[in-house]
Amino acid sequence: MTDSLINIGLILAYVLLGLTALGVIFFSIFQLIVNFKKAKGALIGIVALVAVFFIGYAMASTELYLDVAIPVTSETVSRIIGGGIHATFLFIGLAIIATIYTEVSKLFR
Repeated sequence: MTDSLINIGLILAYVLLGLTALGVIFFSIFQLIVNFKKAKGALIGIVALVAVFFIGYAMASTELYLDVAIPVTSETVSRIIGGGIHATFLFIGLAIIATIYTEVSKLFR
């Protein structure tokens, strides 16, 4: 009896989580269309994020390392993982540069 109630509760939670995710996506797109001028900054940020990931993806190697114990890694998966790592390094570098720029510009104000 309790197992079936737990299963029903889990299924209901998953359904509600899915509906919530769909609602968030729908209303985000709706507000983006309605208030396009206010959304320009967010769109520029999203485009920059995607651009940095593609730069990291382009820099990534397709070389497979056989010493690693991951048997299902293909060249595509290796390149996506490498792209994510390179994008992370690029974002860390950009954050450091932005921090230094902010602190130096505060000195001259």
